[in-house]
Amino acid sequence: MALRLVQATVPDAAADKVDALLCEHEGLNFQRHNLPGPHCEFHFLLEGDQLDSVLDPLQQALLGYEDFRAVILPVETVIPRPAPPEEEESQAEDKSNRDKKLEEAKPKWANRIGREELLTRLDEAARLDRGYLVMVFLSTVVAVLGLTLDDVALLIGAMVIAPLLGPNMALALASTLADGKLARSCMRTNLSGVTLAFAVALVMGLIFDLPLDTDSMHARSTLDLADLAVALAAGAAGAMAYTSGSGGGLVGVMVAVALLPPLSASALYLAEGQWQAAIGAALLLTGNLVSLNMAGILVFLSRGIAPQQWWLKERSRKVATRMLGVWIGLFLALAFFAHLASQN
Repeated sequence: MALRLVQATVPDAAADKVDALLCEHEGLNFQRHNLPGPHCEFHFLLEGDQLDSVLDPLQQALLGYEDFRAVILPVETVIPRPAPPEEEESQAEDKSNRDKKLEEAKPKWANRIGREELLTRLDEAARLDRGYLVMVFLSTVVAVLGLTLDDVALLIGAMVIAPLLGPNMALALASTLADGKLARSCMRTNLSGVTLAFAVALVMGLIFDLPLDTDSMHARSTLDLADLAVALAAGAAGAMAYTSGSGGGLVGVMVAVALLPPLSASALYLAEGQWQAAIGAALLLTGNLVSLNMAGILVFLSRGIAPQQWWLKERSRKVATRMLGVWIGLFLALAFFAHLASQN
């Protein structure tokens, strides 16, 4: 259960309005505190999947107030532990029509964080800055050494760093929400990271006499259907980990659908003039990228991630459907090429 403590600071002029809105949610316990100056603060505890249904109406009601701020804090534990939802339902004999509508409006899968928290996390992961470029450089060096020395420990180290995973998950979220600003940021970060990693691996291949006849290199010189299946499953697991607010599952995803090793392998093969192997590694990278984005959009849609305003929801559904169609088309084309390659 992803519990969040919300601390909302509002001007005194809007305090009664906020009080009334929070009272509409039966079972929601909140505290109101007066602050020095013309402000007051509301504290209340929510499950992650309730954040959007409670905070969206607050934001709509307080659009004209510049002093409104809501801080969302993760909660490790609560004493006493909250009763499971099924126990609460059995204890409640009568439920109002509003409660029933709220239950129906909840996402199909519970235990997820709110849209704004997810946006904040992935916006940070998609940010292009010096730290990101340094991580790409270092992980590429580690990946190249792991591939050419056939050292599994080095390869896993490069996979766990995984600087390219966050921008691609953020791109899937941008497609789901039709967020053009986030999409442009993701594309810029992705392009910069891929270009830098390719250039670093290519320069290392041209300068140093690195052995390419290793099992690790051969494993990343072709694309097959199993690679696509693994990437699709890992992409879905990564999106689930992000939406549930848990980073524990991301390490396995980084290893399962590594992006830097095939990118580095493609550059190393190109440096040696082995065009067929370079193209094979590039196809593997493309398959992983396509699978990540397709699985990410599917999971975000299924978990009820949508914009706040109703007119944006309609637009986002259209954009997400189009982008999903593009990714599915590319996925099927890559699967067809992988099937043909397996027959030869």
